[in-house]
Amino acid sequence: METILHRMVIAWWLSVTFADHIARQIDRNANYEKYFSMLVSPCVRATHCVRHRSADAGGTVARPQPTVRRRRLGLELRRIREERKLTLEQAAKLLERVPSAISKIENGKQALPARDVPFILDKYEVLDTEVREHLAQLARRGTQRNWWQDYRDVVRDPLADFLNLEEDAKELGVFDGLRIPGLLQTEEYATAVVEASRAWRTAEEMRRFVELRMARQNVLRRPEPLQLWAVMTEQVLIQRVGGVEAMRRQLAHLLDVSHSHPSITIQILPPAAGAHGGMDGPFSIMRFGGLDADIAVVESLTATLYLEEDNELDRYRTAWEHVKSAALSPMDSRAAIKRIIKELG
Repeated sequence: METILHRMVIAWWLSVTFADHIARQIDRNANYEKYFSMLVSPCVRATHCVRHRSADAGGTVARPQPTVRRRRLGLELRRIREERKLTLEQAAKLLERVPSAISKIENGKQALPARDVPFILDKYEVLDTEVREHLAQLARRGTQRNWWQDYRDVVRDPLADFLNLEEDAKELGVFDGLRIPGLLQTEEYATAVVEASRAWRTAEEMRRFVELRMARQNVLRRPEPLQLWAVMTEQVLIQRVGGVEAMRRQLAHLLDVSHSHPSITIQILPPAAGAHGGMDGPFSIMRFGGLDADIAVVESLTATLYLEEDNELDRYRTAWEHVKSAALSPMDSRAAIKRIIKELG
């Protein structure tokens, strides 16, 4: 009996020792990847899907893979590598790393410190100063503190992605047949939308999210304001969100901003337009200027797609041109809004 017990103790000790050895190996590998990430980082393929509620609806859930800012930088790094006709294995050898690490870089899984950008570009023999500075700025923006971090209690990562892009954009084209776009919502209207979403647990969370939405509108008031072009269906205007009086004030707000802000253009898509380019649902096209590529943002109730490949972008660029051409002119749209205000009684 004593011998059996002795053997059991030895077996237990060996199993614990072996498990500890495995854990140390895993930690060592994890640290290897961690410290390698301090030298170089990310990139990913074009389409990125994030599960969450719309930025203009009620709330967000889930964590994105990876952030859009990282992917924008990573996409450029991958493009440069491919232009140099370097395989992953060749790039790994050039950077004195293993191919699997380069693969992780090009899947956008790690942040890239701005200080590491010159090293990578030197190895890739990128001499264009404009390109070098552009990529360094992308890396810096990925680590800067954002204004919305004061609202971390209600901003999940997927919405943070969208807010980063909205802040960086020079132009934003929005089509929405469900609601007035968030950048044009009054506080009353936004409150009614957020309450209807049923996405928040407490009144304080809803209040904070509405406050965040109002703060988003500062991009329209900055020294170089975001150029916003919004197309919405007439149905959006007659949907009495928040009640008659709240809707009347919301429509009056649309008239006011379209008149007082040269950077804001509003068009209304009337029922007579019939089938149109936005039948698949809300979408946005963001333009960043300079060397940055456009991004199309396609929303559904539970997910948002960020589209960056040319063939995907072309589809939404075409849809955007179609909904604009089918909509009333900005002047006629103002007349339509005034008519709907009168019809509210």
